[in-house]
Amino acid sequence: MPFQNTATQYGMVTRFLHWTVFLLFFWQYLSANIMTRLGRDSLLFGLNSSDYYDWHKSIGLLLLILALARWIWRKTTPLPDWAPTLSPAEQVISHRNETLLYGCMFLLPISGYLFVMAGGYGVKLFGVYMLPNPIGKQEWLAASARLIHILISYATVVFVAWHVGLGLKHHCFDRDHFLFRMLPFTHHRDDAARDTNNLG
Repeated sequence: MPFQNTATQYGMVTRFLHWTVFLLFFWQYLSANIMTRLGRDSLLFGLNSSDYYDWHKSIGLLLLILALARWIWRKTTPLPDWAPTLSPAEQVISHRNETLLYGCMFLLPISGYLFVMAGGYGVKLFGVYMLPNPIGKQEWLAASARLIHILISYATVVFVAWHVGLGLKHHCFDRDHFLFRMLPFTHHRDDAARDTNNLG
């Protein structure tokens, strides 16, 4: 697999950032449901609700850093060409959907950070180090950030559903190997043919 993007597929760095962010976001949704439903004195996999809150907040900050790294890489590295099987309408919608997803990747952790800091809850980084609070307790800001955090979390599910649905539609129904452009450890058939010709 190439390190950088090619004309027909995403490279190793892009795929790593894409799937790392996806898996961590999946964990964030899972942990949010666990921590808000787990009793104060209950344990799940050896962790109590406070532990899940700490990890949720800590991974949120990690996701903000990864989102920034992903955005910088995207802006400084050429993207593959549009898949030839994507219609013009699908290209336009996909571009707008990806722009909205990037906005969510930034706004979700930022709004979460503002909520816990302005709410006076703080962030104990991975349960070890309490981060300083540069904001101080501000109830109006905490309430606004909490509402934004919730609304964007639902919006993100919609945008991700479109993103995944389009990929599955093309890969499974149109049978155009669409997902090979981004799935880990896969080699796009056009690049594979090019590599074979180069070897010959």
